[in-house]
Amino acid sequence: MDEPQRFSISTVKLRHDRHVVNARQRARDIAALLGFDHQEQIRLATSASELARNAFRYATGGAVEFLVVDSSPQEFMISVTDSGPGIPNLQSILDGQYVSKTGLGKGIIGTKRLMDNFTIRSSPAGTQVEAAKPLPATAPHVDANRVKQLLNELARSGAADPFDEIERQNQELLKTLAELRESQDALAQLNTELEDTNRGVVALYAELDQRAVDLTRVSDLKTSFVSNLSHEFRTPLNSISSLSRLLLNRSDGDLTAEQEKQIIYIQRSAAELSELVNDLLDLSKVEAGKIDVKSKHFEIQELFGALRGMLKPLLVGNSLELVFEAGADISPLYTDEGKVSQILRNLISNALKFTRRGHIRVTAQADSDIVTFHVSDTGIGIAPEDQEKIFEEFVQIEGELQSKVKGTGLGLPLSRRLTELLGGSLTVQSQVGVGSTFTVRIPMYLGDPASRTLDQLELANGTGTTILFIEDNRETIFVHGSSLKNSNYHLVFVSNIPEARAAVRRLKPGLVVLDRLIDQQDCLFFISEMRSLGFAGPVLVVSVVDDAKTPVESGAAAFLPKPIAPFTLVNTIRELIEGKVSKTILLSEDDEVTRYLLGEALAKYGFRILEARNGREAVKMAEAYLPDAMFLDIVMPDLNGFEVLRELRNNPSTKEMSVIVHSSKTLSKKEIEQLSKDGVVIYPKEAFGSAESKDRLEQVLHSVGLEL
Repeated sequence: MDEPQRFSISTVKLRHDRHVVNARQRARDIAALLGFDHQEQIRLATSASELARNAFRYATGGAVEFLVVDSSPQEFMISVTDSGPGIPNLQSILDGQYVSKTGLGKGIIGTKRLMDNFTIRSSPAGTQVEAAKPLPATAPHVDANRVKQLLNELARSGAADPFDEIERQNQELLKTLAELRESQDALAQLNTELEDTNRGVVALYAELDQRAVDLTRVSDLKTSFVSNLSHEFRTPLNSISSLSRLLLNRSDGDLTAEQEKQIIYIQRSAAELSELVNDLLDLSKVEAGKIDVKSKHFEIQELFGALRGMLKPLLVGNSLELVFEAGADISPLYTDEGKVSQILRNLISNALKFTRRGHIRVTAQADSDIVTFHVSDTGIGIAPEDQEKIFEEFVQIEGELQSKVKGTGLGLPLSRRLTELLGGSLTVQSQVGVGSTFTVRIPMYLGDPASRTLDQLELANGTGTTILFIEDNRETIFVHGSSLKNSNYHLVFVSNIPEARAAVRRLKPGLVVLDRLIDQQDCLFFISEMRSLGFAGPVLVVSVVDDAKTPVESGAAAFLPKPIAPFTLVNTIRELIEGKVSKTILLSEDDEVTRYLLGEALAKYGFRILEARNGREAVKMAEAYLPDAMFLDIVMPDLNGFEVLRELRNNPSTKEMSVIVHSSKTLSKKEIEQLSKDGVVIYPKEAFGSAESKDRLEQVLHSVGLEL
């Protein structure tokens, strides 16, 4: 980028100390001609004076040049140059750390503060300082013609007397001191006012704090009073209800028709008062923040079933229809079932009171992580101006039907408070004479980060058979997902039985893998429940409890003890889904890593893998499972490979079993001959780790009659 053009207006040579004063005068005159106001003229004159004084004092001479830089915006620049020894401690001066022996040491940094742009270059050959300030916005543009005009005006003004400039400087200093004194007085007065204000604010805060403490204490006292009073009312109310029930049951003799009517009135009044007490107690708990949210998994269909059974007696003798509708594909909720039930129960009861004929419809629908309940009725409706009033405590809307209906005025306020406690909202839409619809929106999952929808649990969206895993352990879910990630199965994981019910209905899985213990509950009962839901596929039970008999007796097709090797899980699932038994290979090996690597390699060929960690375990498993072949290590704890082989050959059921010696032990010629006589194939561990391991392994399998 090209450097902007500079128009030189005047230059002052610094040969005598009076030239410093001349530089100040010239800076003031040029600033006035360029349109700077009086205050800016003083700043520019002071800057020129300070820079000139430094050059004359420390470099014994120099020059001050006044220029206009044709930048955007244009700038008035003061350029001071000298041929002195330079400034060796320049950085400490600019940092404000230098203390001058001949002055204050503030000339350079003071000038820097007065000017908008400031640069300084210093070396042993001399120093150059450039200080600039933008021209006023109202100043005329400076070009070559304007510079000529400025020079003519400066020439007409002539040279001023240095003593006049010093006198003017003294007057400006006195004026500045006076303004400073006024500013200090104003600042002192402001500080006094601020101190008074602060004292008032502190007193106000203290009063507000006291009011807050008083309000908290009053609220606590009210909550405590309502709570204690409610508890005290409950005992006699329960007694009244119990005694009324005894009398109505004729426990102490028959009743006249009038007596029965009176007792029914007593019982009804006690029930209404009990409802009021319960609502008051719940409201006081919510206000005090002492009500607990106990989230658990539950299904909306089951919730609706319970509400239907609970509210059915209220429909007797009534020309109303109570309808519950919920989509079958809604995932189980994880929130406080009791509070959701209480909210809906209050809304339905309220609708029953103010609906003479028609229907009350309760619906549920899910959208993302929000479930929405609608309680709609064909009742009397609510006027627009009253639709918020009904959520105020103890408010009863006046009307012909309302006067005939008893109520506490607490049901709707309590329902809204409980809804907000569950992280949701309760609203109403209504039209007089048509009906009302109350809408409850709450999160499907409250307080459990592990709660997820079925869509979020689909870890492998293969096009093959859907496998439903019912597993609550995150690490196990990860292991199972990793084991089957290369398969074409569609894997879905749920962490509890309610989610599993929804998944069985919605997904129609081909196989269910059930963890026996979920939330410390034995879940074998769910096998028969799945059958009742229409699931006819196989169930694989997995558990840390090594008990295969009980799951099979409960209807499971297979059982695997945890932890499960990936290849074991893969082959077992393949067998259950495809319905054919794979050939079995027993790995008799005490090294876990070797078992894992060899098992993974063999599982890829579709073999079912069994594992024995020592010689004694290998003998027992060979006799129990009769595998098609065994990979046998020679060096093992308990029984070594030769001892295992001897027991196998001496047992009629395992005498003909194919055995492959897989060991890193260097075998002697005699040992090799002995193994050959026993019909054993030798496959050293070194061969398994070689580049041709795949081909060599396939050859070994073929040699013992295992077709791939």
